[in-house]
Amino acid sequence: MLYPRATPLLPRWHCPQWHLFPISTAMSQAQAQQSPVELPGHSLTLQETLRVMDVAREMRDQREQAEEMFRRDDIRVALREKLMRTARLSGDNVTEAEIDAAIGQYMETLHTYQDPQPGMKNFLAHCWVWRNRIIWSMAGVAGIAGGLWYFFG
Repeated sequence: MLYPRATPLLPRWHCPQWHLFPISTAMSQAQAQQSPVELPGHSLTLQETLRVMDVAREMRDQREQAEEMFRRDDIRVALREKLMRTARLSGDNVTEAEIDAAIGQYMETLHTYQDPQPGMKNFLAHCWVWRNRIIWSMAGVAGIAGGLWYFFG
């Protein structure tokens, strides 16, 4: 006897070594007699597997884009309702066509980049971004000028 037997009066979860007992020999024999089933993905080459994975990734991306489009439509509807309610409360006579045109124009330019207008604010922003480079350059020029004045002055 390979496995110790529990008393028949106790269920197996009362025995501390229940996991050592064979569950069913009939079940293991049935599994051994089954013929091996060939799954569709086992005979694919590496290239075919990668192609299938690319198709799956593309399908997931398209599904995410479709869900985003549906969310965008929901956002449009909610925005239209909010603008109509605001227009009624403020007493403006605005039609739904005008609001739809405004929402369409807003959504078209929502994620577009425009260069900033040149001016003093733009210049100061660039100076702030490049401040370390500017400071080190000015320190280098001052060091060279001081060295020249010291040696030749």
